[in-house]
Amino acid sequence: MLLINMRITDIFKKWRPKGKMYSLRCNQCGKGFLSSYALEAPVCGKCMQKIKSSDSTIDYDKKCTTCGNLGVIHAKSQCHSCYFGLQNNNTG
Repeated sequence: MLLINMRITDIFKKWRPKGKMYSLRCNQCGKGFLSSYALEAPVCGKCMQKIKSSDSTIDYDKKCTTCGNLGVIHAKSQCHSCYFGLQNNNTG
């Protein structure tokens, strides 16, 4: 039993991640996290989920300031198409 435990721990002692690992601090909450990328604006996974969920929430009571359609992104003043530049530039 002891021999098996020693072999398992030896595997983990020898394991190293491929490439570089960066220790970063989240710009939103201040918690530290590891990444294999050197991010210019580091955001941890928890804060990234919060950002994604709020950006995908549509407020159908407000009108878009650009095109006038109902339904804007939460805490924004434009609809999804105008905000991401997907609107049709042909005005008829």
